[in-house]
Amino acid sequence: MPILLPSVTYLGHVVSAEGVSTDPRKLEAVASWPRPRNVTELRSFLGFCSYYRRFVGGFAKIAQPLNKLLQKETTEEGCKVSDKNPSAPGPRKARESIQGEWTSQCEGAFVKLKESLTRAPVLAYADPHKPYKLHVDASREGLGGVLYQEYGGLLRPVAYVSRSLAPSEKNYPTHKLEFLALKWAVVDKLKDYLYGAEFVIKTDNNPLTYILTTAKLDATGHRWLAALSGFRFSLKYRPGVNNRDADALSRRPYTTEWTQLTPDGVQALCQGTERRVKGGIEAEAIGVMAAAVPEFYCNPTQLRDESLPTFSRQDLKADQARDPLIALTIKALSANQREILLTNSPSGARLVYKEWERLKMLDGVVYRRGPSAISEEIQQLFLPTKHRESVLRSLHDEHGHLGAERTFKLVRDRFYWPCMRAEVESYCHSCLRCIQRKTLPTRTAPMSHLQSQGPMDLVCIDFLCLEPDASGQGNILIVTDHFTRYAQAFSTKDQRAPTVAKVLMEKFFVHYGLPRRIHSDQGRDFESRLVGQLL
Repeated sequence: MPILLPSVTYLGHVVSAEGVSTDPRKLEAVASWPRPRNVTELRSFLGFCSYYRRFVGGFAKIAQPLNKLLQKETTEEGCKVSDKNPSAPGPRKARESIQGEWTSQCEGAFVKLKESLTRAPVLAYADPHKPYKLHVDASREGLGGVLYQEYGGLLRPVAYVSRSLAPSEKNYPTHKLEFLALKWAVVDKLKDYLYGAEFVIKTDNNPLTYILTTAKLDATGHRWLAALSGFRFSLKYRPGVNNRDADALSRRPYTTEWTQLTPDGVQALCQGTERRVKGGIEAEAIGVMAAAVPEFYCNPTQLRDESLPTFSRQDLKADQARDPLIALTIKALSANQREILLTNSPSGARLVYKEWERLKMLDGVVYRRGPSAISEEIQQLFLPTKHRESVLRSLHDEHGHLGAERTFKLVRDRFYWPCMRAEVESYCHSCLRCIQRKTLPTRTAPMSHLQSQGPMDLVCIDFLCLEPDASGQGNILIVTDHFTRYAQAFSTKDQRAPTVAKVLMEKFFVHYGLPRRIHSDQGRDFESRLVGQLL
């Protein structure tokens, strides 16, 4: 038997110094696999591909149209099937042909699976001495995750995991679905790699990063969090456009046309895409995709940009020109005369006057240059008054009812207007839902030190629970004099009030007398009527 080989083929895998890869000879069969004609051939193809699913990112999402063909019934769009006689007794026979049910989605999934397997990467060996990085994501199509380790300055995949959703899981809200993806990837699939190791989890769902700190969880969330408590990890937010390896949602480009400003259009201002551009980010137009007009995204904070309406620069010009304060600012900037802001000035003009050095016009739209922790500066759109309530509603109400400070940061990264902080705080503090949900401050008794004037003035009692001994006794009653710190311990069979009273009377009070006061943790055994009568 040969030894010291550079690579070994074992059970359809090639094991080498670089890592583990698929056997090219096995994949030749995939490349030439004909289109399945019936359910039996389809099961054979999916079974073969599933053997190598750990090499394919988002395997469950890719194979979803083909899996639908194997289901008895489906109400989703795509490959629909219906049995001729589903109520017939005995085992159901496979359909003879699926050619009439083979749609373009099925063909695309079939081709993409074959291409993904033939281009499968080499999975690196897991090194327990190196940190792991786990990227997770979820969608209505399935869960996905990629486990990485850094080799030579590059991230190399160690394992791909994915699965489709159960029917009940498809009803989960987005944040719960993302939490499920995290728990499933760490606890159910990658526990052998991650248990006992420190690792970083990156997700494109920003609220998920708060599950370990301030998030309010339901019973299911607490169970998942308990399952994750045995792992050492930290959560970091990663914008969706940078999370494509684990992202189960495809981000296809859309052509964008300018439309007339609608009431929902302002939400686009609040949900731009993060762009780290030195020298600032200039605005061209607000749209669904950053690829449409990338210059417009004036905010550095990443928010999801799904299904957003658009409006053009002309709308912004018109709205700013109709706003008295901004119209005066435009006049001053056009004439390059700062003093115009002080003549017949509307409310807030003096505050704008102080910001003169930061104001500028770009193609007729007024901006304020603001500081940024990400780039050298950001361009804050001078927001007309008519849109301010819509912006606050979008960035506060529709983004989890954040606190005043965090809402202000979201607004400040995008917009500017005088007295902005005060207006944001007023809006958040008057939010009816926040008022109803906010926990009221509870009054607590003032803390003070216990004082004792002499021996037996104050006696403290409490139970210490140990492992039961041979006689079955594991309860130790501790009696301590507060002034002298003299303590005695008595073994008891239980913690019932009669037992406490008997031990105190026969083993302590008979020797030292009755104390003036007794201090305890107010347990039932100490606060009973029997103990009270004894004293």
